[in-house]
Order: sequence, then C-alpha cells, then structure tokens
Amino acid sequence: MRKILFTILVFFQLSASSQFIEFGGGPGFMNYSGDLVRGYDFGTTALAGSVYYRMNFSEIVTLRLAATIGKAKGSETPIDAFAVQRDHSFSNSILEFSSVFEYHFFDFKSQKAQRDWSPYIFGGFGVMSVGDIPANSGVGKIQPVLPVGFGVKYLVAKKYSIGFEAGARKTFYDYLDGISDGDQTIKDYQYGNPKDDDWYFYTGISFSIILFNIPCPFPYIPNNSLLSR
Repeated sequence: MRKILFTILVFFQLSASSQFIEFGGGPGFMNYSGDLVRGYDFGTTALAGSVYYRMNFSEIVTLRLAATIGKAKGSETPIDAFAVQRDHSFSNSILEFSSVFEYHFFDFKSQKAQRDWSPYIFGGFGVMSVGDIPANSGVGKIQPVLPVGFGVKYLVAKKYSIGFEAGARKTFYDYLDGISDGDQTIKDYQYGNPKDDDWYFYTGISFSIILFNIPCPFPYIPNNSLLSR
C-alpha cells in the first residue's frame, strides 16, 4: 500500500514540475449519428457530464485525462420507405475514458501572456463502455473511440479556467443504436449500413482550478554537519 501511495505522489509531483496541473469538470450534452439519424441532429440531445485532470507541459500543449458519462438516443428519421416501416428508437448509456492532447493557438497562461484566452484543438484515443448490446451480436461492451474537436478557454486570475468545447467521437462500433447489417430482429430487409459505424458527439462547458505547486510529500531536513563545514 505504501508503494502505491508513493507512486501516486511521485506521478503528481513530476507532472507539476514543468508547469502546473488542473482538476475540473462540467455539464454538457451528447448527440448521436448512425443508422437512424444521419449527421448532427439536435433532436438526439441528451444530458451528459465530464471530469478531467490536465497536465500542462507548456503554454500551448496539454495532456488531458477525462471521464465522460452520458446517453446516446435517437428515433427513426424517415429518409426512405424502409425507415418508415422500421420505426425504431433507442436509448443507450455511455461511459467514456479518454486521453487527448490539446493544442492552444495562443499563449494565455504565462506571466508574459498578452491575452487571457485561447482557442484550441484536441485529438487522442479513448474507450467507451455501452450499457446495452443486442443479443447474439458477438460484440463487447468495451469499444475504442477516437475523440477530436475544438474549444476555447478563458483564464481567470491565473488560477481558474472556464472553457467551452465541442467534439466528435469516431467509433468502430455499429450497434450503439441496436441496428446493423444482418439484424434479423425486425425484418430481413430492414438492415442498417455495415460500412457506416455509429458516432456520438459531446458539447459542454468546463470549470477548473489550476494548481501551480504541489508540496513535496517528504519534508526537507538539512544535514547540519555538512552545512557547518
């Protein structure tokens, strides 16, 4: 147990040694795109939220580790006669863990910064856990995702950060909506598109606190015998 605590403390100490770290989170919403709904549709909006830990390697490059929870939902958009007959709807929970790099276009964090805000882009890798999968689908609940997107941050008193972000999640999974090629549960001619994996989107606001220094877990005790020489 002591070794685990020591490893955690050293990790946080090293991550803060170059610049500073952030803890934060905020509310948002998710949207879905797949076999039922094509493209971004506000009609699929569901509440979501995220918490994260940031490591700022420089004034413009940041690594963010995040956990996001939300829901993907949708109902049939009648784009053809098959969709009208299928009349399918779904609601599926999503728990996502991601690691992304953020690139800021302006230096807004240093003491010499000319502005206190910056737009940024991000990209990385993650995994999602879905609440429900179709029976006999042969797929697992844990699936990889690729998060990409953009946002803007505003710094308050060099200690707090307020942000807005919009991003897309590319999945390699076609059962988020419960419909894929060869789905025999409805009718044999009402299949989904096997070459078109489902997507979901996350949009939200965030609030974080910036920690410039982390105290060393071990107090420094000078060697008086050496200092007296």
